[in-house]
Amino acid sequence: MASVSEWILGVVGVGGGFSAITYFALKKLADNWLDEKFKNRLQELVHTQNKEIERLRSELTTSFDRATKLHQREFEVLPLVWDEVHEAFWSTAALVSSFQTYPDLNRMKEQQLLAFLEKCELEPWQKDELRTSSDANTEYRQYSFWLQLHHANRARHSALNKISRHAIFLDSAMKEQLLEILRRLNGALIEHESNNIGPKPRTSERLATDIDWVKQQGRVELDEIEATIRHRLWTTAPTHERA
Repeated sequence: MASVSEWILGVVGVGGGFSAITYFALKKLADNWLDEKFKNRLQELVHTQNKEIERLRSELTTSFDRATKLHQREFEVLPLVWDEVHEAFWSTAALVSSFQTYPDLNRMKEQQLLAFLEKCELEPWQKDELRTSSDANTEYRQYSFWLQLHHANRARHSALNKISRHAIFLDSAMKEQLLEILRRLNGALIEHESNNIGPKPRTSERLATDIDWVKQQGRVELDEIEATIRHRLWTTAPTHERA
């Protein structure tokens, strides 16, 4: 009986050892499989994350490059636009000013008159009229008025075209401020022309809404725009950071 019992215990012992070996083998295999799945999943996540980082980096680089280029174009365009608007404003301001000076052609000697007319921008036929006129001063003031009006209108049109051509590089608020300046200048030129056509109107009947603006508030607004442009040109931050 003892020998049988020993044999049975030996079989059980052998079976138990095999089961343990099998269990540990399966556990090891499972651990290896899980480790491999985890590493694969981790690699996928890292790869996806790297792709997202590269995409964001590319978008940021593109955005920064675009902002830099736009800022550079704005830097180039603003002085050109300002120069045109400045010229338009002061051409109009000089024309509508109450203080006008003219040379006294009636008192000039013939050689003096000829030398003066030679340097004038007047048309040849106008110069001929002045040479033989009995009142050269009055005629010259008329010719000078239309010449100045032409220059002021041309300067305003030039500024308007410059703004229109480069509008995509201008800040929207800045563009509207500049266009408003030109709108008021146009009104002043129309008023001044109306006041000088035909019989002179009485002071109370003269059109002067925009003319008065040019003489007073317009200069204040022009100075404010100049300060804004100076600030934008001397600020180094890209446009999107200043918005």
